[in-house]
Amino acid sequence: VVELQSTVETLEQTQAQLVQSEKMASLGQLAAGVAHEINNPVGFSLSNITTLKEYCDAFIELDSAMSEQLPANQLVERYQQLHQSLDMAFITQDMPELLSDTLGGLERVKDIVANLKKLAHKGSDTFSECNINECIEDCLKATENELKYSMDIEKLLADCPPVLGIAAEINQIFINLFVNANQACGNNGKLHIQSSVEGNKVIVKVGDNGCGIPQTNLDKIFDPFYTSKPVGVGTGLGLSISHSIMEKHSGSISVASEVDKGTVFTLVFPCAAQ
Repeated sequence: VVELQSTVETLEQTQAQLVQSEKMASLGQLAAGVAHEINNPVGFSLSNITTLKEYCDAFIELDSAMSEQLPANQLVERYQQLHQSLDMAFITQDMPELLSDTLGGLERVKDIVANLKKLAHKGSDTFSECNINECIEDCLKATENELKYSMDIEKLLADCPPVLGIAAEINQIFINLFVNANQACGNNGKLHIQSSVEGNKVIVKVGDNGCGIPQTNLDKIFDPFYTSKPVGVGTGLGLSISHSIMEKHSGSISVASEVDKGTVFTLVFPCAAQ
């Protein structure tokens, strides 16, 4: 009995390590898109700050001129000349916009990093009440950098009761499904996400209009290391781990697909006891 318990504990630890490893692999696939998204706001923020420095220099020059020991009428004339030559009217009009754009860009970087940090964190292994719609929204934010250039996203999220689970692991399922959908669709993809309630269960459907899965392969897609992707793309563990996570949460995951028309994954979560 002791040996069996030790084996079970080892298997549980191994599964937890696989979940975390696959999560990091998924986030790694998003790294290029994240780098691009961060580079853009950082680039224009640095440009704006350089311009703001030039504006500050203009204000300092104007202030220095006003400190000169000149008769009042000459001082006023000097001020007016400098004000015009430095184009202070434009500077005072442009500064608030530059500051607003810079703050917006840096907030964007902050949000991107916060979303990735939130999803990369291992989190607690304790089951607690989770809001499925919040999990979906968090994962859409984390994958936005990759999805927004190639996919139209349609959300139909109902008011769902909480489910009992580990949010970090549920998020891993959605990350896998969103990334897989993007890779299956190319540049004109459509991602449809729907949540609903049926009795004491929360149902989530994640569908795409991608290349689809041949019927002969549908019974293999949840097998470890099975993948239809080219070598070097993915680990072949994403859907297998997603299946394991759903079983751990006393739920289920199923798939329906048609070649050249798309794929729909259906996830069923039991509601938390009220």
